Amino acid sequence: MTELDSNLTQDGFSLYRTGKVRRLTPTQFLVKTENEVGSFLVEVLEGDWKCECSNLGDCAHRHAAQLAATATSLRQPEDLNLKCRYCGSSDISGSGYRYNAYGISKRIRCNECHRKFSIKQSQPPNPPLPSETIWLLSEIGMILDKLENLIESLSRSTLDIPSSVK
Repeated sequence: MTELDSNLTQDGFSLYRTGKVRRLTPTQFLVKTENEVGSFLVEVLEGDWKCECSNLGDCAHRHAAQLAATATSLRQPEDLNLKCRYCGSSDISGSGYRYNAYGISKRIRCNECHRKFSIKQSQPPNPPLPSETIWLLSEIGMILDKLENLIESLSRSTLDIPSSVK
């Protein structure tokens, strides 16, 4: 490998590492320029990688797109039989997690139709209480509040009694 190839590979890696590569289709990638002013389309045509930048030969954009393609193929979801819920494509990738009251869901992104969907990963930490239990707890809370007010008013009234009455 020559020094020029090594520099192009390192530049491509830095483009990939800083998140400047976006996958459009399985064979097309959009790579931002180094100064983030524009982007170049890098695609695989007849088995050869082509970049629309002015470099006729090898370029850092091509290396970044090749690295993104390789990394995407290595990062397969746990369930290999999983397909996109909308278009049925098996070309999918993980897209983070969703945390809410219903538990944790894994987000999946389809690389064909670019839609996202969730797969349930875990249940909520505490199962929700039945409505009867919630009603009973609220009634107990109101009763305790009334008892506290009654005790407070009784303690005030006993303190306010003049000593001549006793």
